[in-house]
Order: sequence, then structure tokens, then C-alpha cells
Amino acid sequence: MNHTATVSDTTNSTNVLTYSTRFGDVTLREDRLVGFDQGVLGFPHCKVFGLSRMPGGDESPILLMHCISDPSVTFMVADPAVLGLEIKEKDQKEAIAARKMDETETQILVILTLYEQGDSFFLTANLRAPLLIDSKQREGFQHILTSNDYTTQHKI
Repeated sequence: MNHTATVSDTTNSTNVLTYSTRFGDVTLREDRLVGFDQGVLGFPHCKVFGLSRMPGGDESPILLMHCISDPSVTFMVADPAVLGLEIKEKDQKEAIAARKMDETETQILVILTLYEQGDSFFLTANLRAPLLIDSKQREGFQHILTSNDYTTQHKI
């Protein structure tokens, strides 16, 4: 698979990165990238990500999270509440406080995995290690919840 990136200027002088991914071409604004100082579990070399809609999926609740330094690393992510999944408010608040993030500026996303099962497919969500993204500071962390109420492969 060809994973290429090009940079272009927009009229407001913000650089736009365009990637060819297995999902199709996506465009990311350089001023909206999110830094993950500790990387993401299993991908410690991936420190900067961009979020985009699924190509051709403007109404989809699923977003793509692309690693800028390694475009072959792309995760499907979503707000768990939009998918009908729950991370208890108490656990959310504890995770946000542990990372010293502003609760009003923090978005919680979960990484999704697509599995093939015979002639069909199904998705799972990693509720055990959600992504906390401070939209104002553009910083992200993957936080492991200590509660046994959550799994890494919650079937959707």
C-alpha cells in the first residue's frame, strides 16, 4: 500500500497534509495535529497524530487517527457515547485528573478494531485504554483504566 503525504498551503496560510491511506485520501490541517508524548500502546514511535473523517463518510461517527511520522499507522476511533458505549463518569473524571487535563477541553475517544468473521465483519472498542485528547492544548494520552468493568475488545 502506498502511504504518501503532500503538503500544501491554504488561503489562510495553514499547511494541509494529504495522505493516501488504505481508507482513501485524507486531509489533515497541520495546526490541528495532536501530540502524544508517550505514544500509543504498541506504537511508542508514533508521537503526532491527525484526526480526519472517513473518506466518503461525512455522517459516520468513526474518525481516522493518522500517525504523521509513519502514515502506515492509522487507527479507527470514535466517541464511545456516540456508539452507545459507556465509560462511567467517575472513571472519566479520574483519568482526566490523573493526566492533569482540563475536563471541559478533553474529549474521550476509543480505538476500534475491525475483524472479519466468515462473510461478515464486526467491530470492537478498546474501552480499557481510552484516548484523552485536550483539544485546546492539542495533547493526547492513552490512559489505562484500572476498573475490570472494561475490556480491550468490547464487541459493538
